[in-house]
Amino acid sequence: MPTQFKMIPDDNELAQIERDLRFYPSTVADPRVLTRAQIEGFNREGYVRPVRIFSAEEIADIRSYFDALLERVLAAGGDSYSISSAHLKYGRVYDLLCEPRIVACVKDLLGENIVGWGSHFFCKMPHDGKSVAWHQDASYWPLTPTKAVTVWLAIDD
Repeated sequence: MPTQFKMIPDDNELAQIERDLRFYPSTVADPRVLTRAQIEGFNREGYVRPVRIFSAEEIADIRSYFDALLERVLAAGGDSYSISSAHLKYGRVYDLLCEPRIVACVKDLLGENIVGWGSHFFCKMPHDGKSVAWHQDASYWPLTPTKAVTVWLAIDD
């Protein structure tokens, strides 16, 4: 019987995992990219923003890639929320996950030993009616302790 790999467990599976969902502040003493003020803000607020990584031209190129990928996914019967675990399927997404400029920022928050374990193009189409409440991403992940960060790469306004 074939088994399908699931990157994210469903709510019932998550409920069965004993997890430590506490916030872990950064203990990085000598950040290389982020400022000490950004690290302090992360430790106080739980996020850092904005962090400019890509030029306008690079973002336009990423956006063009995403638009073409979304078109392919929709044509295959998927929807705008179904481009999950994308780094396992699409080399260009893997390259974004491993982008040294992004990884350097993550290392400034978590330290040198990091793993990029997930990716998701999360696309909210105009007028789709779906809402996503304010939340902590770690509550959706099968990780414990939750010494993790989400990198949100905005590719449009």
